[in-house]
Amino acid sequence: MKKCILVLISAVFGLAALYFLFVLYFNSHIFPRTVIDDANISWCSERGASDKINDILEHYSLTLVAKDDVTDILKGSDISLEYVTDGYGSKVISAQNPFAWPLHLFKKTVLEADFEIVYDEENLADVIDGFSCVNVEQVQPEDAYIDEYVSGVGFAIVPEVIGNVIDKEALKKRIGEALLDMSDEINLTEEHCYIEPNVYSNDEEIKEQAEYLNNFVKTNITYQFGDDTIVLNGDMVYEWMTIKKNGKVRLDEDAIKAFVNSLGSKYDTIFRTRTFKTHYGNEVVISEGDYGWWMNRSAEVTALIEDIKNGAVGVREPIYFQKAVKYGAKDYGNTYVEVNLTAQHLFVYKKGKMVLESDFVSGKNTKDRKTPQGVYGITYKERDATLIGEDYETPVSYWMPFNGHIGLHDAIWRTKFGSNLYKNGGSHGCINLPFHVAEKIYKIVEKGTAVICYELPGTESTETTTQGDEEIADFVVDAIDRIGKITKADRDKIQLNLERIRTSYKELTPAQKKHVTNLDKLEEAEKAIKELK
Repeated sequence: MKKCILVLISAVFGLAALYFLFVLYFNSHIFPRTVIDDANISWCSERGASDKINDILEHYSLTLVAKDDVTDILKGSDISLEYVTDGYGSKVISAQNPFAWPLHLFKKTVLEADFEIVYDEENLADVIDGFSCVNVEQVQPEDAYIDEYVSGVGFAIVPEVIGNVIDKEALKKRIGEALLDMSDEINLTEEHCYIEPNVYSNDEEIKEQAEYLNNFVKTNITYQFGDDTIVLNGDMVYEWMTIKKNGKVRLDEDAIKAFVNSLGSKYDTIFRTRTFKTHYGNEVVISEGDYGWWMNRSAEVTALIEDIKNGAVGVREPIYFQKAVKYGAKDYGNTYVEVNLTAQHLFVYKKGKMVLESDFVSGKNTKDRKTPQGVYGITYKERDATLIGEDYETPVSYWMPFNGHIGLHDAIWRTKFGSNLYKNGGSHGCINLPFHVAEKIYKIVEKGTAVICYELPGTESTETTTQGDEEIADFVVDAIDRIGKITKADRDKIQLNLERIRTSYKELTPAQKKHVTNLDKLEEAEKAIKELK
């Protein structure tokens, strides 16, 4: 029994001695089953722990994935890569309770790595210079840019060239970051380790510039001059464009003026000589008159420039001072008044059909009163006008001026029209007409209707048209019928009109007055206006 007790006591003392022996051991060594990252630092002294930790780096490598399936490997040993442990093992040992070492025989301790990594930067620079990705056949990066104008395409953006030139400083920086993270691989494209273009095709600025330029050349303006079509397209606009250093466009206004002037020179018909086929079948050459197309070239240039800036597309009518009915030699169309000054006879055509003809009396055959030849347009129409000259003041019911103060109008002071009455007893230049003829013409013509005056030797006539008492009296009858309502607001105007009608009535002959059947209406109006006063 004693022997068993002695053995047991010896075992206890042996275990105690072993326990305290390990207590002493773990005062300077790390507990078993202690790891940091992939390094097992169990049982290690401070120096041994440092060596084990740095053993990790001995096998560490970083893979660099470059373009075109090129890869490079950076080994830790190539750049003297190591951890700066700075007594890390001592810190771990100091933090241990050596008396608790038996517990760590069964318990795994995982420590967090928190070391500074150092490497030889000069070596790294040399290693980078030797990489395959640095020594491939180099393609330099190029900025995206706006190409020259191409007809039908416009200004296209040429995409950037990324190239394959390594940005060594960027690569060096990214490798340093990867070493800190102990990364296994870096993609040089994703990590922007290549020298990149400054301008990309999807940059807003270059897209806006291309759109700005293309807005000019997308212009497609169609001018239609009768059967002629003139198209102003992007090719023409491009020739007028100067792109300044700041990217803005200056349009060549002189070239645009020349273009508009070419249109005006070709298609304006005002002041042009015309060959006119008369009612008689003869042709006459007429070089006078102000009828025809007359483009406002200055205004058209201004408007066209704005259209080009806005990239206008569609049909455009030029801005005109004056328009004709249609384009072409017969710009006056099919509705016009043909005035034969030789025959003192006129014809009214409506939509190509002669609908009215009549004798007239034109201007007296003197230099200052003769009715001029030419093609003109009706300036306006007016009822109840008063024609005023140096020695006359004459009311007319239908006034249709076409050449300044010369126009078509009724003339109730005449009883005959036609023949050669104009030679000695002609007007001051106007075309004097029977009352009802003037009335009919007034209903047919509009502002702009052509009046074509010419002389045609050989068509002289001895015939005359008589204007009877009843027709002359109709001037007054018509004026009385249109007196209208008597109001205070229009009193003065109505008063002048009534005086005018009364004067015209007094100038009628007794035979003519008999045909004024509505004189009572005039008298009632005169009474009403007097009562208003």
